[in-house]
Amino acid sequence: MRNVKDKASKYFTPKLTDRERAAFEAGVALGMVMHQFRGIPIRYVNEIEHLKKVIEYAITTQPFKRKAKVDIKIDPGSFNLNDPYSYVTLDPKYLDVELIVEYGKAFVKAKIRYINEIDYTLAYIEDIGEK
Repeated sequence: MRNVKDKASKYFTPKLTDRERAAFEAGVALGMVMHQFRGIPIRYVNEIEHLKKVIEYAITTQPFKRKAKVDIKIDPGSFNLNDPYSYVTLDPKYLDVELIVEYGKAFVKAKIRYINEIDYTLAYIEDIGEK
């Protein structure tokens, strides 16, 4: 089913379901977070709160992204305030992101988080269904 509020829908195959489009949109957002924000320098612990809000804003500004929650898990002991050359760079393994995409009648709940068991920052769909 085509979302009448989506002026770009004409560029997508009519074979695409709302669920498939919602999953696609979630993948776009997760890929953006994983690659666009990697390497950002963080000098002070209090900068983490600002960065979380910036990433949440970047996600929810994109079409059909309804909600985003970002946590950045960096050990406060990683920061050396006495060294002007010391800072931490944002690595995907520090990210814990949850987002909700709604497209037409479908929704997707997707996440990014580092998983110790597989030693990998995984982007995945946690839930998918109809609204």
